[in-house]
Amino acid sequence: MTSKTMSTGVAASAALGVVAATILGFVWAAAWSGFTLSVLWGWFVVQMFGVPELSVAQAYGIALVVRTAKGWDTRADKSADSYGAVLGKAFVAAPLISGTSLLFGWVAKSFI
Repeated sequence: MTSKTMSTGVAASAALGVVAATILGFVWAAAWSGFTLSVLWGWFVVQMFGVPELSVAQAYGIALVVRTAKGWDTRADKSADSYGAVLGKAFVAAPLISGTSLLFGWVAKSFI
């Protein structure tokens, strides 16, 4: 094997890793988003309006519809962080944001 062949293989492997991590990040964030919305929906909307509960997939679908209707944020983040650091922050942010929303929802639910 030549060094050029090895470097091409390493570059292809790194590119595949970036794609896989990105897809995993989207799935990770989608799972947290859907779970959070389905729990909050069950706590508040089902009780107040008598509508059926949502599965995680249905809740994520509604979140996508609302996000699309609201518009996507097109401002580019001019962070100096590497792609790996940004992806790492995204993996940590999804459960933290969802957990915070669930905590505040749980507190509000206790007053109903």
